[in-house]
Amino acid sequence: MNLLKTFTLPTDLPDTYLVYWTNSAVLPKGVIKVRILAQLEDRQIVAELAAMRHLLADKGVVGKTIVGNAGTKLIVSSGAIRKLQAMKSNKSHLAPYANFLTTRFAGCPISVDKDTGWFDGFMPDVIENLLVNEPCREALRIAGLGDVSVTHHVLERIADRILSATENSAQSVWKKLVELASDSSVREVSRRSLWAGIKNSGHGKHEGRYFLNPRYNLILVITDNPREGKRLVTTYRVTQHFQALPKAA
Repeated sequence: MNLLKTFTLPTDLPDTYLVYWTNSAVLPKGVIKVRILAQLEDRQIVAELAAMRHLLADKGVVGKTIVGNAGTKLIVSSGAIRKLQAMKSNKSHLAPYANFLTTRFAGCPISVDKDTGWFDGFMPDVIENLLVNEPCREALRIAGLGDVSVTHHVLERIADRILSATENSAQSVWKKLVELASDSSVREVSRRSLWAGIKNSGHGKHEGRYFLNPRYNLILVITDNPREGKRLVTTYRVTQHFQALPKAA
């Protein structure tokens, strides 16, 4: 069983929080001083989310290449974090900061523990500093394009359209998506029908870019805008509009 336990406390500064953490069932391992530069509500929750993502994805304190599954337990100090993972929270402004919990680490069970005794009196030799100005979305690499962020919607589509019922766990879905996106056969294509582009432009939107995985007969749809960057927003089986299409110039 892998474990990451966190507890967040405010400091005298309104934008700065201390996140105590451990990957042990017995002893605290460290403290991260998180400063939230973004102006938003519930900054204490943001601080804990940012520290969790940093520990799981950047530092790999429960494994460098781990994908969230039932064997990786997360214990947090705020029930709002569990609601965000389950997408039952009314705090929509926090959803981008919880993106890692609804994608790569969606399979991790989360529990809430308000006890502070496990780190009472703990004085680390070094306190790590973490600045948070914007959310870090979970990303994967699309062959021929590079890194793109991922939405939970894409994982739902993979689960519905690619995997069997026996494979349909959050861990399996993420691994399958990484496999699909990074396959060397993936290439960009253009849509044969002009109507979609005309329809989108009429609503002030730009049509996404389409990447074909011919091994699975699957289209990956990428959007790109200055605010959110490149995002993999959906995926679906190839229709007649995508058959025998040339590579994009």
